[in-house]
Amino acid sequence: MPLFGISDSFRIARFHAMVLVMSVTAITAIAQAPHSSGKATERVVRQYEKLIADGALLTPEGWKKTSGIFGRSNPYPENGEVQLTSQAGLIGEVWVRGDRAEVERKWTDFSGSIDSDLRYKPAMPTIDVIPAIYDYSLEFTNRHVEIEEGGSASEVLGPWGWKIEGPQSERWATVEKAIIYVRKMRDKSDDPAIKKNANKTIAILKRLKAGCGSGSAC
Repeated sequence: MPLFGISDSFRIARFHAMVLVMSVTAITAIAQAPHSSGKATERVVRQYEKLIADGALLTPEGWKKTSGIFGRSNPYPENGEVQLTSQAGLIGEVWVRGDRAEVERKWTDFSGSIDSDLRYKPAMPTIDVIPAIYDYSLEFTNRHVEIEEGGSASEVLGPWGWKIEGPQSERWATVEKAIIYVRKMRDKSDDPAIKKNANKTIAILKRLKAGCGSGSAC
């Protein structure tokens, strides 16, 4: 997710590493935990994918809830694009090395995006036929860093566990949840142009949901 970001993340996306400084005690805990956690890394990614499927990333409250599974999160991008994808597909742990891990997700139906004016932007034609790979980088940590609107950072310590490195910075949604979101934003707006964009986008998303292409009349 986030599955991690990301304007071009539907090609090959990955979260970049953050430097993790730890004490000797923390290092000992890390050395032990990954070996006893099995596929705990995959569970974190599946949790994030479920939040996407639930539409959590489309509201400030849901964004805040999701931020807890990231090592670092940015403020809610209210005017940012919404990237469209399916529910979780094939997810698999690629490797674990001490306090670092990588989990891979594959899917074939990146469905485009919606901009801040509720206009739909289709996916690149090649995305419809070439499987895309999304790489999640994870770290075993007890820290979460939140970046405030003004750019200041605050750090929260909690229990040790696997987190997506981040930063959490882009909104993702399924087509089904995107339809609900666009309707809500359309009804809140007084701008005729945005309402027109929304109606056109909703019609496209309904075709996508039905399994038709964005240019199909079905």
